[in-house]
Amino acid sequence: MAASIGNAIACTSLVITDTNGNVYHGRTLENSARPPALLTYMPAGTKIESTTPAGQQGMTFNTKYAFIGAGSSKGYGVKQQLFLDGLNDQGLSLSGNEITPTTSMTLGSDNSKILSGQLFSTWVLGNFKTVDEVRKVLSSGAVQVWLPDVKLFDNLPVPLHYAIHDKSGGAIVIEFTNGLANIYDNPVGVLTNGPHFPWHLENLNNYTFNNVDKNTGQLGKLKLATADSGNAIAGLSAANTSQGRFVKAAFYANYVTKGTTPDQAINQLGHIMNNFDRPDGLTIDAAGSKGDGGASTTKSSSEVSDFTVMKDLSRGKYYIRSINNSLNWAVVDLAALKDVKEVKALQAYGINNAGAQDLSSSFLK
Repeated sequence: MAASIGNAIACTSLVITDTNGNVYHGRTLENSARPPALLTYMPAGTKIESTTPAGQQGMTFNTKYAFIGAGSSKGYGVKQQLFLDGLNDQGLSLSGNEITPTTSMTLGSDNSKILSGQLFSTWVLGNFKTVDEVRKVLSSGAVQVWLPDVKLFDNLPVPLHYAIHDKSGGAIVIEFTNGLANIYDNPVGVLTNGPHFPWHLENLNNYTFNNVDKNTGQLGKLKLATADSGNAIAGLSAANTSQGRFVKAAFYANYVTKGTTPDQAINQLGHIMNNFDRPDGLTIDAAGSKGDGGASTTKSSSEVSDFTVMKDLSRGKYYIRSINNSLNWAVVDLAALKDVKEVKALQAYGINNAGAQDLSSSFLK
């Protein structure tokens, strides 16, 4: 089951570390529409039930670990929330980014191994501590993922690939192609959208410059000197394409000065993520063009950063701001929710109050 879509959903995922090696994961989520969205806490022990492509009972499991995540609300042909992002209480972080084409894994006859792709993020966040655990189980054949036609924006399907990070620095990317779950090490800690991940790594060979400005030069007898600093990034793409964002994210993630404390690192990550925030109208896709998701679209559109998320994997803190709040972050502390035994959700677009808003108490009501 292959899915095809234009760039109706764009995402930039990247990680940084502090001087002590602690990991911080940021991501943006861009859409050309405003789908209903929730910020949801799912406690350990939540029962999850999947279906097969034929609608039969598929894999079932109870989550081992609690997690907080953002994504679409129920509906659109799904019975449980489709998580596009999340962090569990073991320090495992996930970002689901749009990509085409994707295909279901080859399915066997044992329905108990068959997992709907709409629950893949839930399965990862609810069951694993490290990327090595995810890699081992997914490679073993114990799980077979199929990709349902989950339609969100202008009735278009949503295929995804996944950046997964753990608090020890483990990093992988998972893409479903050619009937397989392809698992790649992620040496730069970055993921955007298409083409497939190996292409992006190969493309980085075209960007061998570093972050040191070249302030003097000479042409003939004319000696040159810059009037300002900052030309080291002149070779980075200014475009918001997936290819351009991948290179820019790799540059920011690997060159920006590391914080010496968790709060300094989160502050640095916030400044980095500001460079991937897309305001409405910055670029416009004409109706029916590939950029706005396909010919079914009847009016022009503009991709906008609906959400930006930051995650402190060691401290278990999840920061989020919506399109309704361009400057301030709200935060959820997973440790404060350890006694919550029911699934709790907030309307994500309502997270727009000023100040360093602590949302943890909202999940305790």
